[in-house]
Amino acid sequence: MDMSTDFVVLSVVLLLLSLSLVYRVYKGPHVIDRVAAADSIDVIVGLIMVIFGCYEGRALYIDLGLIVTLLGFIGTILISRYLEGKM
Repeated sequence: MDMSTDFVVLSVVLLLLSLSLVYRVYKGPHVIDRVAAADSIDVIVGLIMVIFGCYEGRALYIDLGLIVTLLGFIGTILISRYLEGKM
């Protein structure tokens, strides 16, 4: 298998995982479950961008993937602090 086939297979697997997480964001029994699922989606999107950057050989996508993941983490921290009542 060449690199493009590997990228397509990995992208489909990550898409299926993201769809299951979207269901958890929509149907989550608690707010914490929804926040954790949304953060996981952010991490998967960042991972896809990093993998695409490696596939294309461009560092811009790798940087953007890391920024998306970092912003998702900061958002999760802020929502968690809000739910604890510290904000």
